[in-house]
Formats: sequence, C-alpha cells, structure tokens
Amino acid sequence: MIDIARGRGSVDGLRELLTRAVPAGIYRWQAPGSTRRSDVDAAAASAGWRLYWLAGQQVTDADEFLLLCAQTFGFPDWLGHDWDALHDCLTDLTWEDPAAGHLVVYAGWQGLAQEEPDSFATALEIFTAAADLWQDTDTPMAILLPVTASPDASQPDASQPDASQPGPGQDAFAQVPLLAPLP
Repeated sequence: MIDIARGRGSVDGLRELLTRAVPAGIYRWQAPGSTRRSDVDAAAASAGWRLYWLAGQQVTDADEFLLLCAQTFGFPDWLGHDWDALHDCLTDLTWEDPAAGHLVVYAGWQGLAQEEPDSFATALEIFTAAADLWQDTDTPMAILLPVTASPDASQPDASQPDASQPGPGQDAFAQVPLLAPLP
C-alpha cells in the first residue's frame, strides 16, 4: 500500500484526493475522529465534487444497501433494485452535473461487510468498476470507506477490527494507511 496522506488530524488526505494529487478510486479512509460530515461536504463542494453520503450504519443486507443507494444517488423510481441496476446507474451518471467529480462516502459499511460478506464484496466490485470507468474523465469517481483513526495514527484503534486479522468482508483491508487504495 502507498501512504498518500500528508496530515494527521485533518482532512488533508481527502483534499489531496479532491485536488487530484492522488488518483480517484476506492479507498479505506482513516478519517480523523474530529472529522465531521460537514467538513467533508465543505471540502467536496469547494473542489466542485458532488458528495453522495451513504449512511449505512443500519444496513445489514443487500436489499437495504440497494435501497440506500437508490435514495442517496437519486435513482429513478422505476429502477430495479438489484446489482445490475446499481452497476448501470453508477456507470452512467451523465444526468448528474458535478464540476469536478463524484465523491461517495460509505459510512457504516462494516454492518454489511459482517452480515453479508458476499453482498459487500459485490458492492465493492461495482464501486470499483464505476471508479475505473470514471477514472480518466473530467468527473472521476472516488469511493471512501471511512474508519475512525486512532488519536495516534501509528497505533491501531481498539474500536476497529484489527487490520492484521481481517474479519468477514474485510480481507482487502490489511495494513492500510490514513488514505489508501484497496488492493
């Protein structure tokens, strides 16, 4: 993994992503504990990115995840609630008009990862496909999977799963820095 974060205790890693100092993609983001949603919204807005905040703290199955995505992204009501429809919508965001890019923050992803690891893996595959498709466009897509950073970023956060001992759906998350691409 490449450590692309510069600052600790701020949203510097996010700012580097939004200014394209690092490439868009899908990342596990060790957000400093003091980071508020409004901080992320302000950073995205100032960079011209459209923020989609997936509040997945109560999501534990595929149906709930797909409904959350439909609501968060504003997909049409007639859209099917299945993985193919999610893929189709995320790879065709031409109806959206961000100036600089699409930023997806999937907060609370751990519930789906633990309860339905296969569904979580499918969601990651779709996010990865969308990020790859938008990578070299004027409006790239970045997906952040936040975890709480420990006060001392060199020490693991005891409230988070041990990254050296991956749990269900977390095998892709070993040894990640503050902002790191998934393998």
